[in-house]
Amino acid sequence: MQKHVILRGAFFLTLAGVVGRIIGFFYRIFLSRIIGAEGVGIYQLVFPLYALTYSLTVSGIQTTISRFVSAKTASGDRKGALRILQSGLFLSLVLSLVTSSLLFRFHHILAVSFIKEERCSQLLKLLAFSVPFGSVHACIDGYYYGRKCTSIPAIGQILEHILRFLSVFLLYSIWKEKGIPITPAIAVCGIIIEELMAVLFSATALTIHLSGNPVNQPPLHSPMVYLRELVTFSTPLTLNRVLVNLLQSVEAFLIPLQLRLAGMNTSEALSLYGILTGMALPLILFPTALTSSVSTMLLPVISEAQATRDLKRILSAIRRTCFGCLLLGLFCWLSFLLFGDFAGDFLFQSRTAGSFITSLAWICPLLYLTPALFAILNGLGKTGSVFLHNLTGILIRILFILIAIPKAGIPGYFWGLAAAQAVLSVLSLMTLAKTLLPSAQTK
Repeated sequence: MQKHVILRGAFFLTLAGVVGRIIGFFYRIFLSRIIGAEGVGIYQLVFPLYALTYSLTVSGIQTTISRFVSAKTASGDRKGALRILQSGLFLSLVLSLVTSSLLFRFHHILAVSFIKEERCSQLLKLLAFSVPFGSVHACIDGYYYGRKCTSIPAIGQILEHILRFLSVFLLYSIWKEKGIPITPAIAVCGIIIEELMAVLFSATALTIHLSGNPVNQPPLHSPMVYLRELVTFSTPLTLNRVLVNLLQSVEAFLIPLQLRLAGMNTSEALSLYGILTGMALPLILFPTALTSSVSTMLLPVISEAQATRDLKRILSAIRRTCFGCLLLGLFCWLSFLLFGDFAGDFLFQSRTAGSFITSLAWICPLLYLTPALFAILNGLGKTGSVFLHNLTGILIRILFILIAIPKAGIPGYFWGLAAAQAVLSVLSLMTLAKTLLPSAQTK
């Protein structure tokens, strides 16, 4: 049964991811019709900052909870696994309440000075209420990932998408009937309701689980020991995620700017950037619904095997996962290369999108492999290495944006993506070899 745990868990998460993306597709169509293209644009402007709050408050903590819950469950320390969850909830709640308060207090300054769009002010103020809810349910999901029980997070993901769609539809009907203007704030209200219901669902599921499986054994350590472990492991992970989200913000600013230096006017640069980020890249990244699910399940499996010193199981998981990711990448590379132009015309009525899809097809194998390698390294406790690798990739991409785009246009960005993925893959494989070879030689 253990050898199928990754596939079984990945199946539930992949199913939830695919269903969620389908619901999200129809939701975006509905949203564009009720608030218009400009409204959708204003709504999208707040997401880099919203993603940054998630990275600061819970992203690294969730991964840490997953890793330690898996390791402590494997060693029979069920009370320790529960204490890790409690410590994570405490730390994440403190961070989220502080972040939420700052977002609520300085929403206008952030909208005007950082986002450069005053109409985002009210959206940021509303988003502040969702941050604590999102932190709590993400921590509980991390506990379930660590126990390799993905059905609860998967069901929760689907419910979130459904409830967001239904809540916005209901609010739209009420606001329209009462003559209240339909603004992007309606979508943010949907996020708040979605996160609130997600907390209620995950907390209820956890309560039922704990009442049916009481943990009576005494803890092996004091609460401060578990909290210290959590902080030590999650800090580089959090920095890593913060840097990734900052990079997305930097790219959103730099790419159109550098395209203008390449000779385009503002309208042309923003249109090209929109085709890249709103059409081509989402299609290229759609298969990551599978690879991200595998990566989520891989971390606790690797952590558990490391805790039991089962090197054979670690190597087997690495071989199977890397082979699967590369196989998926090669299949998508060939598919996008052959049918990318058709996909651009058929899905987006854009030949430029089709051209971008065929150009980006070449990075698919490494693009799908890298998250799995990062998950393996995180599972082995190499969070610092993952942080440094991501930092290297970020610097490479920014370097190509600054130097290559003004000279070659948007293909310069494609070169940067390819170079960054190649370097990340090589660095990750070298770190894996350095970590595992000494253990293999002593066997």
